[in-house]
Amino acid sequence: MTRLATLAALSAVVGALARPAPLPRHRVVAARQDPVAPPHLPFALGERLEYEVKFGIFRVGRATMEVAGVDTVRGEPVYHVQFVIRGRAAFFYTMTDTLESWFSIADLTSRRFVQNNNENGSRYYHRYEIHPDSGYFVQDGKDSLPTTAQPLDDASFFYFARTIPLEVGRTYSFARYFRPDRNPVTLTVLSEDSIDTPAGRFAAIAIRPVFKSRGLFAEGGRAIVYLAADSTRIPLVIKSSMSVGSLTMSLRSRR
Repeated sequence: MTRLATLAALSAVVGALARPAPLPRHRVVAARQDPVAPPHLPFALGERLEYEVKFGIFRVGRATMEVAGVDTVRGEPVYHVQFVIRGRAAFFYTMTDTLESWFSIADLTSRRFVQNNNENGSRYYHRYEIHPDSGYFVQDGKDSLPTTAQPLDDASFFYFARTIPLEVGRTYSFARYFRPDRNPVTLTVLSEDSIDTPAGRFAAIAIRPVFKSRGLFAEGGRAIVYLAADSTRIPLVIKSSMSVGSLTMSLRSRR
């Protein structure tokens, strides 16, 4: 089951367990008070997507992807998004895996990224403060490392991918992952199709994302993400087929 929890994380990163540090409080402002919010984005404050999670034929949990708020990080207006997977197997295994990202409203570049995973009481926590203007990020408050010019993290990449044109047959390559040694990230547009979800049937665009890291979107993997083929580009289904089985997240509802 530990392997299942690893598969459920969108992009697991190698690292030691860290004691969590409390997040600092930031001023939250309403979206209508933010004059720099681009009007053309396919997502907005308050968007909440709920998913059913299956491993093989078995329902093992639920997941949510949410634009939780508009915040500030070091004076920069940012979107705060959360991706949370909760799972349970029988009575002996539980997991809650959380990815949080704070990315600039002006240009969608990452400013902060947090991984907070709790698997049967064992906690895996990493916090990254990302400084694109200065060209570095700080891991867990101590290690300073170089970053890319327009950094994106595991969660913000999902929202960025919803803003780009997607042409069937093309592969898009981005050297924008905030850890330079894990670039490029590639998105291959496979087809236009329709797909069934618990929320209904949708026209969809199938893409194959590949990250140079472990997890669902690792190199050599067979992950496919189905995005809505309309202006919302919401993720409808996420599938990954691996040697230990298949993991599927399917849209249940959208707010």
